[in-house]
Amino acid sequence: MQPGSLAREDAVQWGKGAAGPGASAEAGAHELKNDMMTRTTIITALVAVLAIIFLSSAGLQAGFSDAADAVNAYIAAHEATGVTAFILFAALSAILSPFTSIPTVPFAVVVWGEELALLFLVIGWCIGGIISYAIGHYGLHAIFQKIFRMKRIEAYRSKFSEHSEFILVVLFRLALPSEVTGLVLGSLRYDFLKYLAATLISEIPFAIVAVYAGGAFVLNSPLQLALWIAGGSAMLILAAAILTKRIGK
Repeated sequence: MQPGSLAREDAVQWGKGAAGPGASAEAGAHELKNDMMTRTTIITALVAVLAIIFLSSAGLQAGFSDAADAVNAYIAAHEATGVTAFILFAALSAILSPFTSIPTVPFAVVVWGEELALLFLVIGWCIGGIISYAIGHYGLHAIFQKIFRMKRIEAYRSKFSEHSEFILVVLFRLALPSEVTGLVLGSLRYDFLKYLAATLISEIPFAIVAVYAGGAFVLNSPLQLALWIAGGSAMLILAAAILTKRIGK
């Protein structure tokens, strides 16, 4: 069987699973709410714990300073390589959520400053979002069954369609990891340009939080860091609450 026909057949089977009865829709809403709350809790707790450990340790701060100097020196000599590596790592983190580009952001702020770090981060995350959309669109999700949570993705499909409201898609992208939303919307053949716009709109606020929190981290400013973390968490919670209410109607 040709790869293309396999992808089409698998997409058809996936689509059948998405058109289940009301119980499937309820399960989708339940899974969606759980995943959003879990994501918010994990991200907030992880960043807060790492920040507390770092800010309370003079040794770690000195180590970071030395590492940042080394990275800065390397990128000064290999600027194109450094930019490409950072963008590709950001893209990878948007495809596979167990990986995260957040720890690299403070280094990026030191090397390029906040504005360029923000630009490179958004570019990387958008590239990752496009790749996850393509995986869903072309039926390649079967290749990644052991990586992606396919049952939950099928549940999410019951709550969206290719005609879903744009604001609903933006909220979906805000509330859940990129690889999940990309796979779902790609498999549903949601309009690519609208998806790209929703991706850009949803990634910019988080990139701003990540970069300016990274700046506060570099400056050893606990108050600013706490405020940025709180702001990012509030944004996640708000998007999750609105989305859960909208899809539960």
